[in-house]
Amino acid sequence: MQVHSNPAPLCAIGTVTPPAHCPYCDDWMVAPILSEFVEGGEIRHHWECESCGQTSSTTIMVTAE
Repeated sequence: MQVHSNPAPLCAIGTVTPPAHCPYCDDWMVAPILSEFVEGGEIRHHWECESCGQTSSTTIMVTAE
């Protein structure tokens, strides 16, 4: 039995989540606590700052190149 996988290469997706700065204290936030795909090619990342505890969200539009 063979396992086949055909993941899309990152360059085809055109988007990678970079670290973000907290909009409240400007500290680095490395990984979102939750990411969701929204119909229409939108990805929402929900963040919680480890330094100040505030939450925020960012949105990325996914475009195939």
